[in-house]
This record gives sequence, C-alpha cells and structure tokens, in this order.
Amino acid sequence: MQSLLTRQTNNWKAFLASFEMGRQGTQPMPKHVNRWRRSTHTSRGVAAAVVISLAAVAGQLIPVSAAAAPRDDIDRSRIIVKLAPISGDARRITMGNTGRIGFDRVLAEAGVNNIKQVFPPVAPSHRLAPLARASHLEDFVAVPVPAGTDPEALKQRLEVLPDVVSIEFDAIVRICEADVTPNDLYYLTHQYPLRNTGSQPPADPGFAGADIDMESAWAFTTGDSNVVIAIVDTGIDWDHPDLADKLWVNVNETEGDFDTDHNGYAGDIKGWNFNNGNFLSDDDHSHGSHVAGIVGALTNNGIGVAGMNWKCRLMAVKVLGASGSGSASSVAGGIYYAANNGANVINLSLGSYQNSGVEATAINFAVTAGVTVCAAMGNDNSGDPHYPSALPNVIAVGATDSHDYRALPFCFSPTSGSNYGPAIDVSAPGDWVWSTVPLEFGSYDYKCGTSMATPHVSGLAGLVKALRPAFTPAQVQDIIQKAAEDLVGRPAEDTLGWDMYHGWGRINARAALQAVAVALPPVLILPGAQTVTELDTLRIAVQAVDSNFTIPVLSVVALTNASFTDAGNGSGTLVFVPGITQQGTYQVSFIAGDGVLADTGQVSITVNDACICSKHGDITGDNLFDVFDVIAAIDGVFAGAEPPPIDADCPPHLHRGDFNCDHVYDVFDIIALIDFVFAGGQGPCNPCAG
Repeated sequence: MQSLLTRQTNNWKAFLASFEMGRQGTQPMPKHVNRWRRSTHTSRGVAAAVVISLAAVAGQLIPVSAAAAPRDDIDRSRIIVKLAPISGDARRITMGNTGRIGFDRVLAEAGVNNIKQVFPPVAPSHRLAPLARASHLEDFVAVPVPAGTDPEALKQRLEVLPDVVSIEFDAIVRICEADVTPNDLYYLTHQYPLRNTGSQPPADPGFAGADIDMESAWAFTTGDSNVVIAIVDTGIDWDHPDLADKLWVNVNETEGDFDTDHNGYAGDIKGWNFNNGNFLSDDDHSHGSHVAGIVGALTNNGIGVAGMNWKCRLMAVKVLGASGSGSASSVAGGIYYAANNGANVINLSLGSYQNSGVEATAINFAVTAGVTVCAAMGNDNSGDPHYPSALPNVIAVGATDSHDYRALPFCFSPTSGSNYGPAIDVSAPGDWVWSTVPLEFGSYDYKCGTSMATPHVSGLAGLVKALRPAFTPAQVQDIIQKAAEDLVGRPAEDTLGWDMYHGWGRINARAALQAVAVALPPVLILPGAQTVTELDTLRIAVQAVDSNFTIPVLSVVALTNASFTDAGNGSGTLVFVPGITQQGTYQVSFIAGDGVLADTGQVSITVNDACICSKHGDITGDNLFDVFDVIAAIDGVFAGAEPPPIDADCPPHLHRGDFNCDHVYDVFDIIALIDFVFAGGQGPCNPCAG
C-alpha cells in the first residue's frame, strides 16, 4: 500500500488534472473546484491594500512533502553555522560582524544583519568558561534567512567558505507525547473506524490501518468544551451514560413555558423538537443517539465507546420523528436554531432527492454565520443529486468500509451502497459502525450508512475548530480535504486526486490536526532590489507557499501608480509605472497570511528620473511648457544669465533654454520657444539625442 505521504501528495498533484478534466467535461467537476473557479475571478480590495487570494491551485507550488510528512522537522528559516576559531575575544561577534571577512561579506550581500551566537560567551570567571572555550561553543552562530531568500542557495553560498567548519538548517522540536488510547470498554474491540487492527467488525474483518488514524490525532487535541456540534436528527438520548454529560445546555433558559432567553423557543434547555414543536429533544428512534456517540460520546470513562471529540458539547436538535422521517422545513428550522444558538458544526445525517429552497436558505445562513455543515451523500448506490449534500457550501460525505473501499453494499441491504457523483467531497468509515443508542434499544449497536460516515467528519471539524477557533467553514473544509488519504479504495473507483466515489479521499484525522496544530507561517518568495525609470513599466513577481494545507493570502501596501493582480496559479504580480514626479527609493512591503501566522518582506524599488522632451523648455521647472517659461527665458537672456541645465541624467552640454539646439542661449531661443509654446508644442528638439 502507498504511504500516507504519497497519498496526500497525490491530492495536490492531481488537483489541476481533476480541474482540467472537469472543465473539458470528461468527468464530473467537483463542486469544490467549481467554487474555486468562480472565486478566482473575484477581486478583493481592503482599504489601501490590494489583496489577492491564492486559490487551491496554489498546491502546484507547495512542496506537499513538507506539509504532510510527519518527520520533516527541518526549519529552513534559520541556518546554524560553526565558524573556524579566530584569535582574540570571540565575544566581539555582533549583529552583522563575526570577524570572518568572507563570511561577513556574504551575509551583507544577502541582507543578513541580525545573526546571533547560539551559545553566548560566559564570563571568564564562570566555572564552565574554560570548558566552553575549549569546546569552541562561541563559534556557533544562528543565521536567519531573510524573507524572499532561497534558503538552499544561501546555505550553499556559506558552506563553501573557508571560515565555515560545519553548517546545517535548524530543526523543529516538539514535545514527545505518545498516541492516546482511551480505556472505553468497546474501543479496542468494536471501533475499527478509529483504530483498525484488521480483526473487526466480526461480520466483515477489514484491513489493519484502514482507519482515520485517531489515536495519533488525539495527541494534538481531544477537543474543547467551547465547541458545540449540533446533531440535527432524531434527537439524543438524555439519559445515556455515554451522552448525558456531553449534552449542550442552554444556560440562559429556564424550565417552563416562558422563553427566558428570547430566542423564540420556550424551555429549550436541552435543544428543541421541531417535529412536535416542543423542548423534548430526546431520541425516540436511535439514529440521532448513534450519530451523537460517533461525534462525541463521553470518552476515557471505562465504559461504552469512545467519541472522536472528547470535550465538545452535543446540541440535540430533533427534526425527525420515531419513524426516522420528517420535513425539509423542520430540518431548515433546526439548522437555523443551531446556528443562532452557538453551534460551530452542524451534522446532517439525513437527506432527500428533492431539493428544498428553504433548507438551502437555512444552510446558507449557517455557513455565512461561520458554521461548518456536514451532510450525508445517501445510501442507494446512486449518482443522483441528494440534498442537502449536493449543495455547494456543505461538506458532502460518502462512506467507506473496514477495507477502505466504498461501502457497497451496506450491512442492511444487498442493493445499497454509498452514493457518488460530483457533489462528494470526502469519505469516512460508515459500514458496521458501533456506537450509542437509547437505553431502551440496547445502549450500543451497529449501524451502517453515510449517516455514520458524516459524524466522523463533523467530529474532525470540531477538533479543527478546537485548535483554530477563527477558521471559517471554507478553511475547515480545505484542511480536511487536503489531509485526506487518496488511492485507498478499489483501484477502479479511487483514482488519483478527486474522484466521484471517494471525493478527495478517506479522511485522516492525524494529518488534518497536525497541519493546524504545528503552525508554520507562510513563506514569501520575493526578488531582490529593483530599478526603474520614470514612465517605464516594472513588473515584480511574488509567490507565497504554506505548509499547513491552507491557502496564503498576499497583500501589498498601496503604491501610487501600482497595481497588484492574481495570476491564478499561486503567484501575484505588482505592476508599477512611476510618474515623472516619483523619482526616489521606495520600500514596498508584502504580507502573506494564512489566517493564523504571517510572513512579511520588502522589495526596494529605485525610481530614476527620466530625461524627457517635455522638460526641454521647462525653464520654471514645473513640468509644464507654457508662457511662464517664455517670460523666464526673456528675463534670463536679457540679464545675461545661464539657463537652468537639463537634469543630471541628460547630456551635460544641453540646457533647457537651448531651444534651437545650437548650444547658445540667446534671443533666437526665445523666438523658437514662443513659436513652440503658442503652437502647443513640447520643445523643439530631443535633449536625450545629444
């Protein structure tokens, strides 16, 4: 089997191929790509800055091995160098001076002026001073790589210098926290989606490792009690020992018929029942409780099952009755309720082949409010659109089995199977899933379907929000999709990149959480100093790459006569056409941000004065050619004065007043000037011609 790194890298490599095939009509266009394609033609201006959004195609530029590899701990922003010893006091190493002439010259050329000694010298009287000197610790320096500088190129320039004894990039060091294994009774024997040993489920033992890598994910976070995940379903069993203490409680409401918190629902302490119009959100079916247990059953309590999200709160929003069915309007009301009452994630393990405008409106409201919505693809082995999963702003989830294959069929029917088509975004385990059910239904049971796959994605979305509360629904979805494992299913269905059966792949919780937990800033790639002449055109290409599966946003501080445009491939171009009054040097600042961290850099632009014909005759120096220049010329000639010279970059023997180009400043120049001014001319000759 291919490695996780290879499978995740395949997602990036295949993105453009999937996009192009969809554009040409050779396979369905994934809805995620459609959204991207539309968004790349929308400019985003913010105050005085020009902002471009580097869309998902930026994956073409990102070395995904650096983003996904769990052991790529190289810090290319800093180079550690051991210098050859020199005589004298080594403590004289300063911000930009090591006393090694060749080494210091390279640093100066690269713009490095803030090097530091890794081991600052101790006082001579210190008891370890002799050992430190004998070990030459003072000769180790840390060299920061300037923004826009190629780290490998700078390292190569330094390592050939005679004063360099050894050189290496710095390394990223993390706490050595082990994988987390909960002690819940059924965790090791029944919950293959989280930890697949190849011996479960009993009816269809799968492949070892065909799971979402949950134990490694829990090493990054087990959740946050501030994260609320709404289970919009048949309700949640209020009394289940694995669920009762996880229920969201509306602390602003009181029991009774009064709507204390004025949210429109009286007595909604534990959610709301849209099926019957009351506060009894308990589960009379079992489906909602099963979904809730997958998302966030009480974990590490020695009983029952482990939930993906140990600390989240489960909001019970009952929209389906005891028969397992309900109305789209009830679902819409439930979505609206969840968004209005603080849900961060909404799980919709339900659907219909009939599109509903009111349901779509509620989802748009929720997503706009910052809520991530996950919806099931359906269980009929069909390619027909299934709603709300077919809507463009939800994460549409298909189901896999214990072999990582698309669930076909499910455990309940030989004609069933996970739906497929252009709507699908990711897949997750959904066949033979063991979870909580109401006490009267036996407390725990197996269920099958995309209904069981979807809460795995919702649980992961909640964990992402625990680490990055400010992430938008689009950012949460982007992380989950790019961290998914590709090419794990049947070869005929799970093809490179996005496909209509698995989407971007089966989710991997560890890869997703690592991408956001080990936060590394974007890296700007900028050119060196630039020079341009007034009225000429300067183009500066910039790029930004990010190792956290996120899409960097580039911005540049506004510059008169400059514009910044998106090339649509992960790069941007600053176009600068300086006017005739912009001579000087400018430090243009660029910023790349990923919503969490940012990298900044500057490009120095020197604008040289232009030697232009319009200045020949501009006696007054106001960049105009008019009657005032005639008056100034008359005054100057009859006073016997020398005319003002042409600017320094023009031929020195020419003057602004030498209008007939005979190198004499006299009355004939005045006559020529009068003729040209009143004829609307711009000077009788070109001073740049010499």
